[in-house]
Amino acid sequence: MRVAIPINWNLDASSLTNIARHNFRELGKIMNTTQSFTISAIGIQSVSLGDFNLRYDLLHIPNMGGYKFATNATDHCKKIIFGLSGIDEVIYGKEVMLWKNMWQVEKPKIKKELEKWKKFVHKVKSIHVTTKSELEEMHKYLGVPREKMKIIPHGVDHDFFMPPKNKEKTRTNILSKLKILHDGYPYPIPNGKYFLHIGEMNLARKNLVRLIDAFLKSRKLGLKHNLIITGKHTKELENICINKSGIILLGWIPNNDLLELIQGADAFLLPSIHEGFGMPLVEAMACGVPCISSNRHSPPEVIEDSGILVNPYSETEISDAILSLANNSKLLEELSEKSLKRSYDFSWEKNAQQIFELYEIDSSKPMKNFDEFYDLAAYRTLVTVCDFFPDKKQNLILSLLKFDYADLIKWANDFGLDNPITKDFLLPFEEWLNNKSSKTFQ
Repeated sequence: MRVAIPINWNLDASSLTNIARHNFRELGKIMNTTQSFTISAIGIQSVSLGDFNLRYDLLHIPNMGGYKFATNATDHCKKIIFGLSGIDEVIYGKEVMLWKNMWQVEKPKIKKELEKWKKFVHKVKSIHVTTKSELEEMHKYLGVPREKMKIIPHGVDHDFFMPPKNKEKTRTNILSKLKILHDGYPYPIPNGKYFLHIGEMNLARKNLVRLIDAFLKSRKLGLKHNLIITGKHTKELENICINKSGIILLGWIPNNDLLELIQGADAFLLPSIHEGFGMPLVEAMACGVPCISSNRHSPPEVIEDSGILVNPYSETEISDAILSLANNSKLLEELSEKSLKRSYDFSWEKNAQQIFELYEIDSSKPMKNFDEFYDLAAYRTLVTVCDFFPDKKQNLILSLLKFDYADLIKWANDFGLDNPITKDFLLPFEEWLNNKSSKTFQ
């Protein structure tokens, strides 16, 4: 079986891209082990190609990001599997819109997409969701039959997200590196202790206004901790946080710095109005950091008893939860241990194995002409990777047309394999790249 995973690195939500990367890497491991199928990373635009059936037997879109239906896919592929996540706009409407005036524009679009679901869902072979609550939402609001859905939780990279060897040292190092402890910073942290929120531009969905109000309420009641907010944010958030004692507003920071920021936090705060799964929750838990999150939708299934669940509409509940962790070191330690233990229930290896089962491939039977199709899958993945770097691609067009591996592989080895954006998509074919390199450069 020839499988394709469409990739779009231009998605606004980086988590959607990361999910696709992890899926592809782990499924690539299964491919290399069993040789019972091939899997190619293709550009998202390739889904509409008329000869799709000639190239692939199955299309797997790991994360469609909710209610938007890929109609082109159903027109040009024999079998299709979707991974669905997050339909907050469908459930809550204008309550979770980024901008207040967006709802009038988005409402007719959503209605149109829902009609697509009703029309095309029967063409979909299978749909995987991350939690039971998500399954019920898809059934209720999109009309997806329960029997078409399977619950497959996302994973977490335990080789990256892990508890620090020394929490205090990690905390001091990252705060110093980000110059938060510097005397010139507007609101320096007096004792170094903080809670953390990793957000996005959508203040409404992430419930940031209530979180900030709850935090300020906690400060009035004696809280010494500070609140660090990082991630993309708007001018509106800057205006809300200005001159607010104890709130440190950071923008985007590199992954390694973000890891240390998570490791140094006493707790992670995510009392969202809606979460499809809540990847940051699991990542924080894998670092031994307990979470305060919403008591509805997916977080209760993800966190279980390893954190504190609150009514996202209650500033009092959020504030009480913050104070309980700040003032009770025994509870903090207990939930930290539970969080780490619970995080091991989530892995990308388990996730990929369950997805592979949806493919319905007999892993004990190697694919006929595997080497031939594997060669083609590797080449198409390499071309897709090149395609996302227009400045590089201009120098490679002739090589692409001529199937000239030399320039392509040189680029992949010199640039692609060392680039975090492309690395995971090329790793399954590392052996192929090395073999081609040795043959073409002799």
